[in-house]
Amino acid sequence: MNLYKVVLPFILSLSILTIPSAYAADDKVSAATRTMAEIMSHLNHYPSDAEKDTLNKLAADATTSADEKTIAQALVNLKHQVADADKSKLDAVTKDAAAPAAVKSLASILLSLSHHPSDADTAKLKQIAK
Repeated sequence: MNLYKVVLPFILSLSILTIPSAYAADDKVSAATRTMAEIMSHLNHYPSDAEKDTLNKLAADATTSADEKTIAQALVNLKHQVADADKSKLDAVTKDAAAPAAVKSLASILLSLSHHPSDADTAKLKQIAK
């Protein structure tokens, strides 16, 4: 019985320490997704002109996925909240079974965004941007 009191907490502690966060240092998160997450993490009403240039370059890059291009274009079009024309496209990204979790998160955060991301969304974005 005493063995269980010592070993079980030890095993549980090890398992908690080895569980990675959802996005931190995830090699599957592309540079484009990380860049967009970084832009979104400090977004205030809309992206700056320099950020829009970066987003346009991402949208034109052949290595950027179709879902990432959708998000980049929605960010370029953003004025306090997502443009009506982009809402259905972002919704489709959130439902795309093949889309990575980080990409789905970006789309979901954009859909709920009003002027700037919530504190909880900002924390998610910072994890994705790592």
